[in-house]
Amino acid sequence: MPIHRGVQKVKVFFIASPGSRVVARKGGIYVVRKIGEGLERVSIPPDVDAVIIASSRVGVSSKAISLAASRGIDIVFLDHTGFPVARVYPPYISKTIATRVAQYTLFPRDFGKKLARELIYTKIVNQAEVVRYLAKNYRDASLREEAYRVDSIAIEVKSSANADVDALRNLEARAAKVYWQAVARTLPKELSFTGRDHDAKDPFNMALNYGYAILYSTCEKALLLAGLDPYLGVFHTPKSGKPSLTLDFVEMFRAVAVDKPLIINAKRIRFEVSENRLDYETRRGVAKAVLENLSSSYLYTKASKRLELSEIIKREAWELAICIREAKEYRGFRASL
Repeated sequence: MPIHRGVQKVKVFFIASPGSRVVARKGGIYVVRKIGEGLERVSIPPDVDAVIIASSRVGVSSKAISLAASRGIDIVFLDHTGFPVARVYPPYISKTIATRVAQYTLFPRDFGKKLARELIYTKIVNQAEVVRYLAKNYRDASLREEAYRVDSIAIEVKSSANADVDALRNLEARAAKVYWQAVARTLPKELSFTGRDHDAKDPFNMALNYGYAILYSTCEKALLLAGLDPYLGVFHTPKSGKPSLTLDFVEMFRAVAVDKPLIINAKRIRFEVSENRLDYETRRGVAKAVLENLSSSYLYTKASKRLELSEIIKREAWELAICIREAKEYRGFRASL
């Protein structure tokens, strides 16, 4: 399943059929599985970047692992939730190792500053796009004005070539204030939402926290599959046990992946808090809204077609890895709603 990008082409071979076996035969790597009374044998192309195994009932021979390593092919094992639990890669400079070496080398330099600016710029652009979407849905001209205000801050970010992380945080906070004030106007008054606060106990803020946790997991999976170290970022401060790059990468998708579905479903989800946390029905409603949105199609301009949002996240992670490895400028995902 090749993934096409502007920088280069990435090829991933995905295996999910229980009972399949990955074997080496006559200099090739094959997937063998039972079909009816016979066996089907599918060749894994020698130029793939990674083989992803998404079932605990897929067997891989040591000979196949050895041959894959000799060709620079990573083998990635996923658990039942799709989270990468192990990766086998060659003991020399493969693409995964090259990606991480480049990440460790480039992030403390100007490349890291430019990447941080691009991620925050993209976050704010997507916030403005969500407000425009709400303005259209609610036929509210004043919301279009708020979207313009958010966009104007994004332009400031883009033009701040020498901005450090603190300056970016200040611009991010200014945009967030306008954005969340606009969001608050569209929500039912009984939710008592006045603005974004991670530690707040109102149900909508708690629902956002829950939705973001789902998004964190989705993004971290994508980054790991792309061979990146999720713990070394460019915007969030690296700390022991804190997946800084995951938190950086998530910023691009928060508004579209979580905020939008929760805002438009605010009247359908029964928001209830019990013992300082969302009750079961609320958590289920929030998860349903976010997961359905991740499975919804969005225009992906880089490929000139519509793709599921979860697939876009994967592609963006691969593209980020390529840009880091090749020391090329990364352009984030701009939503079109």
